[in-house]
Amino acid sequence: MRSAGSFPRAMAVTLGLGVSLIGASPLSARQAETTTRLTYYPSLQLRFKDAQARNYFLLNSGLVNASGAAMTDLVVRQRFPEGFTARLVAPEAHLVLNRAEGFSESLEGGVYTMKLPQLRVAEATAVMVELSYQGRPAAVAFPAVEVEYTQDTQRRSEKGPEMTWDLSRYTKYSGTLREFIKRYAGLEMKIPYESEDWGFSGLASRSGGKIATGPVEIESETSGRMRFSLQAGAPGTLRELMLIRRAPGTARNLAASDEVRRFVTDMVQSLADFTLDVDDFTVRKAKVGRYDAWVAETRWRDRVKDRLGEGPSRWYIFSDEKQTQYIVNILAQGRGAGPGKADTPNPEREKELMAQLESIVTSMRILPPS
Repeated sequence: MRSAGSFPRAMAVTLGLGVSLIGASPLSARQAETTTRLTYYPSLQLRFKDAQARNYFLLNSGLVNASGAAMTDLVVRQRFPEGFTARLVAPEAHLVLNRAEGFSESLEGGVYTMKLPQLRVAEATAVMVELSYQGRPAAVAFPAVEVEYTQDTQRRSEKGPEMTWDLSRYTKYSGTLREFIKRYAGLEMKIPYESEDWGFSGLASRSGGKIATGPVEIESETSGRMRFSLQAGAPGTLRELMLIRRAPGTARNLAASDEVRRFVTDMVQSLADFTLDVDDFTVRKAKVGRYDAWVAETRWRDRVKDRLGEGPSRWYIFSDEKQTQYIVNILAQGRGAGPGKADTPNPEREKELMAQLESIVTSMRILPPS
């Protein structure tokens, strides 16, 4: 049996992601009568318990009120496939997700239940649970999310889509995250694992202007483009690394520091949930392995008050001998989450976290095609 790591090893948060799934357009009254009133974004984030060479999943099912009117007294239920065991994430995760007062969740008889007093127009929430599995399941059908709510004085109910995902790539895999990246991304990266779990996050998808759905791991295209993001820790120790590879002929050539600044800020605009401090932004040249790179340093700031606050952000941009471009971003959050913590600086912790992330970047080696 694959067992999930305990919090904070399986923290569900990604910097610049949270549950800001807003993007669904409100429906007209006529449309609302014939369509669902919620938009669904179900995903499975692949995570690794590297010390034991095992993996598990974080189910992250986003819901957005796309109806054009507030919903009250919501009850959200999620059932799980046979052979999968669910586990609640720790309460600290909900601080980052800005759960409304009155939020509650439970897990009884293999059924997850979440209760919310209200979900406003275009507001998002999410079901988040860790999932371990038995055996080596392949095509797995996940039961639809079931939602009950009151709207316009009427009690309503609806179901999200039932999703079937082929998980054999993960359930038949026995190895570490480092070995997984080596096999499927063609990169050698030394990932720390002594005291916590690492896994894939949705930040790379957000950088491409979309919300992650389905299994979240390494995204690759026939054009040669590839992207993924890794995450570990909890608020106060939260780290994230994003890597994007662009094929020759598709990358933007950066010749000057002001071009690097514009390049980085343009990428962050698509993430929406945090901004960069353009007044505290330095660009220099350095080596990443044997490659000449642009290195940009600044700070990210959360757009949501009293959630995550701010932290350091560093970008590495370089090309290999074939003019394949690599963009690597590392982020850290050394403060706690919520009021009284998000605005309390912790520079020593930030320095420590960024040093660990930098060690991953400097260990990176581009492997020849097998």
